[in-house]
Amino acid sequence: MPTYELVITDVTRYDSRFCVAGWDLQSGGMIRPEPPTMNATAEASRFWTDQHAGPGKFFAIGNIVRFNADAAPAHSPFPHATEDRLYVGGNNAAVLGQMTPQQIAQTVAPGVSVSIIQAFGGHLQRAQSGKAHVAAGQQTSSLDAIEIAPAAITFYEASPKPGKRQLRAVIAQGGMNYDLSVPADAAKAQFLASGIAGLSADVQASQRIHVRLGLCRPFAAMPDSCYAQINGVYCL
Repeated sequence: MPTYELVITDVTRYDSRFCVAGWDLQSGGMIRPEPPTMNATAEASRFWTDQHAGPGKFFAIGNIVRFNADAAPAHSPFPHATEDRLYVGGNNAAVLGQMTPQQIAQTVAPGVSVSIIQAFGGHLQRAQSGKAHVAAGQQTSSLDAIEIAPAAITFYEASPKPGKRQLRAVIAQGGMNYDLSVPADAAKAQFLASGIAGLSADVQASQRIHVRLGLCRPFAAMPDSCYAQINGVYCL
């Protein structure tokens, strides 16, 4: 059974559920540790709880972690199957150290795409609305990153349902705007604490922004599409 050592780069939160991912320090590339109970046909089984993910937990941004994992089940759908690994608990699991955002950005530099349109193997399709997706089943990566100037990203609040606040961002590149949801845990926490103004102030005070990108899994209304989202915002 393979042993992995990752620096955790992506922690996303959906209400009380979390997804996590990190850079493989041994062989390069992104890995998404899935819970031991993961079943590709049961969406709820693919999320971690706050017992395992988030600040101060095993899967926290910047943690260097070691664990055993199996390959994703044979029926796991692409593009997520590219990075999915089935976490196996045991005595080998440990937090080995910590990286700062600057150290993370330097470490994952080989995995940064030149532009958002070239992310996910160049398979990203942008709609007139600015939303972008990769076709479900496409054999490509489901995790990526870009680096942009602070002026290239703008945050705004959407209200898809009464009483539910949603953070979104528009990234301007190559004369086009990309409208993306922002489930990144740290960015959402800052948004809820200090609003768009607080989040934007930190971004504008930075020299550059390292943006973690991911694809959501298909959902009932759009079963053929994996929409691009922002998994992390590192102000450097």
